[in-house]
This record gives sequence, C-alpha cells and structure tokens, in this order.
Amino acid sequence: MIITIDTGTTNTRVALFDGKQRVDQVKANIGVRNTSIDGNNQQLVTTIANAVSQLKQSHSLQDTDIEAILAAGMITSNLGLYEVPHLVAPVSLSNFADNIKSVVIPEVSDLPIHFIPGVKNLDTDNLQSVVGLDIMRGEEVEALAIADLFNIEQDAIIALPGSHSKFVSVDAQQTIRGCCTTLAGELNAIVTHHTILTSSLQDRFSETLCTDSLLEGYQASESYGLGHALFLIRLQEQFGGKQHEQLASFLIGVILHSDIKALSSAPQLHFSSETPVYIGGSGLLCDATAVLLNHQFPDNPVIQCQDVQDLSAIGSIYVAQKANLI
Repeated sequence: MIITIDTGTTNTRVALFDGKQRVDQVKANIGVRNTSIDGNNQQLVTTIANAVSQLKQSHSLQDTDIEAILAAGMITSNLGLYEVPHLVAPVSLSNFADNIKSVVIPEVSDLPIHFIPGVKNLDTDNLQSVVGLDIMRGEEVEALAIADLFNIEQDAIIALPGSHSKFVSVDAQQTIRGCCTTLAGELNAIVTHHTILTSSLQDRFSETLCTDSLLEGYQASESYGLGHALFLIRLQEQFGGKQHEQLASFLIGVILHSDIKALSSAPQLHFSSETPVYIGGSGLLCDATAVLLNHQFPDNPVIQCQDVQDLSAIGSIYVAQKANLI
C-alpha cells in the first residue's frame, strides 16, 4: 500500500493507494496558508499525522504494510513540512526521481516521507530578467500523470485550469521544459463575489457555459482591454437584457483572453501552430479553455482529459516507480 500527501494553499489530501487504485482518502481544509497565518506549521503537521493514522487504523495497516509515503505540492515549500529546492527546467522524469528528498518526521510517521521537488523555469541565483520566469509545486506531478496516462510522445502543452491555472510544456520524452501561471480562477472568483459586478453576476458562478457569450467576452478583451471589457458585464445586465449564464460566460471569456495570450506568447512554453494541448480536469474553466483554444488555434489538437482523477497522487507514484521506491 502507498500513502500520498498532496498539500496546496488551502487544502490537504492524504490518500491510500493499492497500486494506482485509490482505496481511501482523508481531506482537510488546512494548507500552507495556515502556516503563513500562524507563523508555524503545527496545524499542517497535526492534520497530516492524524490523516495518516486514520488511514492506517481504518484499514488495519502497520508500518510494514506501507511501501512508501509520497509527498508533492506546497508541502515541499518553506511553508510546508520540508522545503525542497525547485529543480530548474528542463527536468526529466529521471531528474525528479534523483532529487527526491526522503526525511523522517517523527510527529507524522516513523517511516520516511519522500518529498518530490517542484520546478522553476530559470536559475534564480543568476537571474537577469523575470521574462520566462515561473514556478510550480504540485502541478509538475499532475502534468507527468497526464503525460503517462495519455502516452504523450511529442512536444505538447498540458493545461491545468484552476484558481491558479498552469500551462506546462513537455517534450517527446516527457521532460518538463517550463510552465506559465495565471490567476484565472482567482480572478473569476474576485470579480464574481467582490466587485461592483457582483450584483449583475448574482454573486454566483454559472453551472452551464454559453459559448456565444464566452467568445464575445474574449473578443471584448481583445478589442478594449480587461477593464472596459469587465464593465461591459454591468452594461449588458442593465441595458442589454442578458441573463446570468450569458454574463458569467462573458466574464470567463474576458479573463481567459489573457490565458490564451500567455500560452501563445510565453517563451518557456515553446508553443507553435502544431502543438497539441491536453486539458486536465473538468468544469467550466476547462470547457471554456477548450472552446477558446479551438476557436483561436483551429489547427492545434485540443484533448480534454476529463476522466482522470488523483493526478497529483498518480504522478507521484509514477516518479516513485522511476526512483525504485515502490
């Protein structure tokens, strides 16, 4: 059995796997945000220790039954359990495997926890410019999981839409060449819940996507820039008779305009007219990203990887197998 730990900014998932099949999982609304607020990581340590203990007790497991405990994500940052320096892209699967840090943290487990490093695009010790600079912790293993599950054997982009969306460039050998981050999901939440547009948007997200409005929002951002394109939402609600689904979809189009711009312009992504894009996950942001990519780059294959789960854990297991830990 394998235990995986995935810690982000606000949440932690500790899961039990039999091979690549998830058996059980414990979720908690504790992440590195709590460490930043508290000034120490005690909440995170306690949460993970309790989750590991719960999984073992629930399934009558001893330490000898656990092949490995794998950790990825913000848990490897200075706000996590154990800081592991970013690897500098390009980073191969072997590079990840060779740079796992195995540490015993007695408050959590007597078994070593194997921490998988994140990635940065440039050597920040000799940084001349921030152009092309980006970082990630956690998305690298998600990207590796998709590269493995979908047998990616060519240069490709793996898109991971979310609060902090990532575009990850991989080559034919599944080496990560770089990444680019946007605040797409977070911007969507802020505009929807905390601006003058909150009333027009009914303080809620849409459950369905209006493609026409999405494309209109994208074009408005292209024509007028972000600020005026956003205010058009209020004008459409006040004078255009647009419904909630249309307004919310228009907003996503406005926001994702900058994502598409980043994808096509960021030098670290090596995007071309033939590069396929694999979109990991499900939901409106993923669907909207696919629509806009197909509209803007009709010659680029766009593959939605909707039927995938536990990407962080599966990617961590993939790396651990390369490192002969399991």
